[in-house]
Amino acid sequence: MKSLLIMKPEKPVDIVGRRELARLLTPNPKEAASTATWGNIALDYGVPVTIDTAYLGYHNGGAGQQWAVGTTNSTGNAIIETLVPTQVMQSPGIGTPYHGFYRADAPLTSRYWLVQTNGGPSAIAVVAGVLALGLSWSAAWGHEWGAGRFIEDTGTAERLFGGGFGIDDGVAAGGYQWTFGDLQPEEVDPLWLLVKNRRTTRSVLVVEDPERSPGLNERIHWGLFRKLEPFERLDPLNTKWSLSVGDWA
Repeated sequence: MKSLLIMKPEKPVDIVGRRELARLLTPNPKEAASTATWGNIALDYGVPVTIDTAYLGYHNGGAGQQWAVGTTNSTGNAIIETLVPTQVMQSPGIGTPYHGFYRADAPLTSRYWLVQTNGGPSAIAVVAGVLALGLSWSAAWGHEWGAGRFIEDTGTAERLFGGGFGIDDGVAAGGYQWTFGDLQPEEVDPLWLLVKNRRTTRSVLVVEDPERSPGLNERIHWGLFRKLEPFERLDPLNTKWSLSVGDWA
């Protein structure tokens, strides 16, 4: 079992024929795309990219909404090879925002990719914040006990002279912190390159226990790495590295 997954999203050069959905490709889920119908979403990456993970986040797709993802051709009319088999778009969980997530057993490589959607309520405007495909990374031995989610409150509260509070409400944003306690020698460089590429200013997908279905929606984190601590070599075979991610809210 892979107890934690990290994905660096690939960046498409075009969303074919549906400019109203261009905001799906920005990292900020508040720059959401809205359209009357889901339909097909065809992506052109400019060059062949290798992908095993798909993420459609911050969406309002209903319980019957389905999606599938796979390779396609330049016209984007049909899936040629399937990465995500047809399934419900909502990951199991306790509430909004809803996220669709899937990691395939084996990656596929293509320049052109297609997201197919169908079903769900027809009387509501479709809204979604992020669509990201990429190749994910996991540690062979997972991460240590002690990992956990946190909540950041962007609001402020100040005690007033009269005894009450002056409050700027802000929002509550989630996040997750963890430690890789026994990274193997061949894992350190790929993870270091991934973290260096994402830094603390580029969005990344982190999923806790991606193979466990119940509660998956709340274990999906689309956000930024926080303060980056150095990794520590513990012995010739094991390296320790503590990381954390703060979610877009």
